Amino acid sequence: MQMSEEAMLSRLEEHHRQIEAGLDVIRQHCASPVPNISELAVARSQLSSASMARSTFVTEVVVPRLAEDGDVDLRIELSALMCKFTAKRQISCEHVTMWTSVTIEQDWAGYRAAAKLIWAMMEDQMDKERQYLAARLKQG
Repeated sequence: MQMSEEAMLSRLEEHHRQIEAGLDVIRQHCASPVPNISELAVARSQLSSASMARSTFVTEVVVPRLAEDGDVDLRIELSALMCKFTAKRQISCEHVTMWTSVTIEQDWAGYRAAAKLIWAMMEDQMDKERQYLAARLKQG
């Protein structure tokens, strides 16, 4: 049975809440003058998992559903949006790969600066999803 637009919207909003909560936890860690590496590692892992779950849901459920009933213009818009999302996912993966527990401990200030950029990118991603995807799910 196919998921309704209302159910997809609810699930997307829940994914966003989980990511925002994860960002808040990492922000709290980054406010500290010294890192708590073990707790930060757990928080980063949880945020990565939440982000990946959201990404999978968007790419495997929401976008295909919107595209199936969409006109050519909507399909082009969704395709362009997915290209941007994929590029952002790559940047996020590079961030996680670069900033290990060891590199974070060695350069706490550098990690915090890099993290702020990733937070902004993740928030922009969710804003775009709300603007383009959630708005279309509400229309459905």
